[in-house]
Amino acid sequence: MEKTNGLFDCFLDYGERIVVEKNQIIYAPDNDAQTNSLYLLESGLVALMSYSRSGEERVYLYMKGPRIISFMSLLLNVTNIQQIIGNTVPSQLFQMAKTRCVLHRMQGAAFRNLLDTDLKFNRLMLQAIAANYLEVLNHFQQALEENASVRLCRLLLDSYIIKDGKKVLPKTMSFLEMSRYLGTHPVTVSRIVAILKKDGCISKEQGFVVIQDETKLMQLIENEIDIK
Repeated sequence: MEKTNGLFDCFLDYGERIVVEKNQIIYAPDNDAQTNSLYLLESGLVALMSYSRSGEERVYLYMKGPRIISFMSLLLNVTNIQQIIGNTVPSQLFQMAKTRCVLHRMQGAAFRNLLDTDLKFNRLMLQAIAANYLEVLNHFQQALEENASVRLCRLLLDSYIIKDGKKVLPKTMSFLEMSRYLGTHPVTVSRIVAILKKDGCISKEQGFVVIQDETKLMQLIENEIDIK
């Protein structure tokens, strides 16, 4: 990863480059080694998720790089933080690689040192917190106010990866997984996808959903079109 404008230099300088394969857990709340690290996600798609009592996956957000992930447990363990925000309930959220992911892992000791000594790093972390907060608020608002068609188009644009020069949806994102994420029925997802395919917005190639017309998908979102 090139040092673009120096924004993530600290992760390139103090982090260890690692590769996490599809369906592997990057962060689990009961894994001490993982909770004592944070990551710069360079490429790939990561799901912020939980497991129900029956073992069913529930995905709350899909995250693409470059962005900083898995830092909240470290941040909440900073000395005296409880005096500011009070006691916090430990998170039971996991982070799983939905595709092959390239990350730069920074250990907690380096994180705490940079937090104490580096103003630029503090600004970077504040930006990461603000971006995550806004993303969660936007996702919550969209779930309440937007129809299933608009949210599916948004999911397609937010979640694609580049494969052989094409914008494709990871195979791990089945109609069932997308329907759970959108809070709708798999048949509804299948119907909307079929219409988007007919209209030339997407295609199916070698088992992948391929984004063919990003502009048209954006127009469907902006015009709040409800595909029937």
